Amino acid sequence: MLVSIPVLATEHKQPNQPAPTVYVQPLFATRPVEQGTSLQRALGRLAQALRDGFEKLGAEARHDQLARLAYSPYLSSKTLHFRLFLSNQSFDCKYLFVTFDAFGKKIAYTPNVPEIWFEIERGEDLQRRAEDVLTEHFRLLERREGKGSQNPARFSFPARAFVTTLDFNAFPPQKFQKEEFNPFARLGGGEKLDGAAELRRGGRCLDWLYPDDLQRAVGRERATREFGRLLSRKDRRPVVVIGKNQVGKTNLVHEFVFEKIKNRKNTPAHENLVWLVSPQRLISGMSFVGQWENRLTAILKEVKDRNHLLYFDDLLGLFFAGVSASSDLNVAQVLKPYIERREVRVLGEITPETWRVLKEKDRSFAELFHVFRLDETDEDETLRILLSVRRELEFKTGCRFAVDALPTALDLQRRYHREAFFPGKAASFLKQIANKFENEEITRAGVLREFEAKSGMRVAFLDDDARLERGEIIEKINEGVIGQRAAAEAAADVISIAKARLNDSHRPLASFLFLGATGVGKTEAAKQIAAYLYGGEEKLLRFDMNEFVSPYDAARLVGTFEQPEGLLTSAIRRAPFSVVLLDEIEKAHADVFNLLLQVLGDGRLTDAHGRTADFSNAIVILTSNLGARGERETGFSRDERIERERLPARGGKILSSGIFQPPRPHHPVRKLKPRRRRAHRAHSAAESLRARRLRAAQLPTGARTGRGSKNRQRRLSSRTRRARA
Repeated sequence: MLVSIPVLATEHKQPNQPAPTVYVQPLFATRPVEQGTSLQRALGRLAQALRDGFEKLGAEARHDQLARLAYSPYLSSKTLHFRLFLSNQSFDCKYLFVTFDAFGKKIAYTPNVPEIWFEIERGEDLQRRAEDVLTEHFRLLERREGKGSQNPARFSFPARAFVTTLDFNAFPPQKFQKEEFNPFARLGGGEKLDGAAELRRGGRCLDWLYPDDLQRAVGRERATREFGRLLSRKDRRPVVVIGKNQVGKTNLVHEFVFEKIKNRKNTPAHENLVWLVSPQRLISGMSFVGQWENRLTAILKEVKDRNHLLYFDDLLGLFFAGVSASSDLNVAQVLKPYIERREVRVLGEITPETWRVLKEKDRSFAELFHVFRLDETDEDETLRILLSVRRELEFKTGCRFAVDALPTALDLQRRYHREAFFPGKAASFLKQIANKFENEEITRAGVLREFEAKSGMRVAFLDDDARLERGEIIEKINEGVIGQRAAAEAAADVISIAKARLNDSHRPLASFLFLGATGVGKTEAAKQIAAYLYGGEEKLLRFDMNEFVSPYDAARLVGTFEQPEGLLTSAIRRAPFSVVLLDEIEKAHADVFNLLLQVLGDGRLTDAHGRTADFSNAIVILTSNLGARGERETGFSRDERIERERLPARGGKILSSGIFQPPRPHHPVRKLKPRRRRAHRAHSAAESLRARRLRAAQLPTGARTGRGSKNRQRRLSSRTRRARA
């Protein structure tokens, strides 16, 4: 039903805000209260809150509160200035009054003191009558609470206050249903559900966001017209929008809704609406067998009767929602027959990688959709869109972008955010900056500092005008790793190359292979690099390769279809600016090295759902202790070739290797207690034995077993004879 109620709107101006904040609430009730940067935005939020309130109040046995909330007489409003005298004090007050006719009398009401309602006689002055009633009211309160306890001026509105009207559609239940326990619910039985109520509970109507809360698609007029034509076809064929991350798929849908409402003619306001539905919300709260199926069936019936459009922004999630240990039935299987019969209109949004996964999952379901592809904007289109976004942000937040701020933001997003695409990634970054620096000028330095706060990367590394000294890098690394200057210099060289943009942008910033025995400082060096370049040791993502020695363990890094959150892909997706440490890489399964080729070669890794994890902003460090020779020699040997051959032959993508030497006499070495010294010698002996076995495994069969002719043994190289000994 269409509801029209009077609304009280007040403006509150803050010192640091360019525009006042608007607060709105029902005139004859104190709740709900919503706010917004504009009147339309605040009214839209209030309408949504009132729809939910009408649904809850309409389900009760008595409708007293509902009637008061919906009370809407013909009224007039007036703001009065007057002075009240209490306890030898005077108070200047500014109250808003409304008057209306009811029960054959003229009634006055003020929202400043909502408990005051009084009658006005014919020909009586409103201001004089209001002063008398309010004076009597506050004097009565003084007698109850004590002399000097009342301050009528504090109820005055601080700024402008006025009354407006809000029209919205509400759907309260038609009849009261008493809640009763259903003993057959566990067996799949249940009562008949209200499709409209379930749709509001599990979805969000985009039409109700019009006009201010809808996102606009600037510069996409041609795509919007073609998209609207597909959704308006009489065959009701479902449509899927395929585009890369942040190219503007959601904005395109919102722009379609905006144009649809603006050009609406002779269409009931409660029909032909666009509902955003989350697959997981469809099954939330459903604990018994058959409950979510009943809810979905009721929703589909409501959508069919009202000609609504179901919009899923997680199309692949339909295949997981509803699956449990006792049932393989999912939402997609229930929805599919309705789509095949063209009984409901469906709109989906998906990325190309996820679309391929969906086709592998159910090709017949994917072929039901008409594909609409949305490409990334070119440089000129991106610049026009961002200029429009900048003007809008400056108007809303009062900030001012300097001339060089926008090019800097574009350059940073282009260099360091490969997982997202224009124009969305740059527009989102500008919005974050504008909201943080309201009423301030945003300069190039401010953009760099904000990106540093977001990513952790130092401004000295981001800014081309700033210098990053090689000696400073070496000094910072040596603060935590003593006596490994060669390894620190190797790390500094690669970081300097990345700073100069001479590295491959499609690979990680740097790739290191740290070789040395346990305890020489390989992990500590990785921590120092993370702290120096990314702002803290918490930016170190460490994976112990002892835990990935089987093919199943290797699959855990990228996830499976049943458990798509891979350990490595999800970690780098949450923290793309970090150091990835793969400790004791020689112990990993061969499948891990195949995954490592993708990381080091392409700077990316795809999980089981087709989502790409970007490693181009990370530093990858591999460590190995194959350099341990014996219990007295803890560093890497002079002859590096034999030791390198023991690693799998997949190191061609590694940019640099760090050789960690044993501690020298002039370096401080911590003394061990006798018990710890014995444990240390036992550990070193075990390492020495393992190293000798590995060396023996690399020798020819004859040299290892002593078999073969004497002439052949004489031809063995001196290096092989030393290894045999």
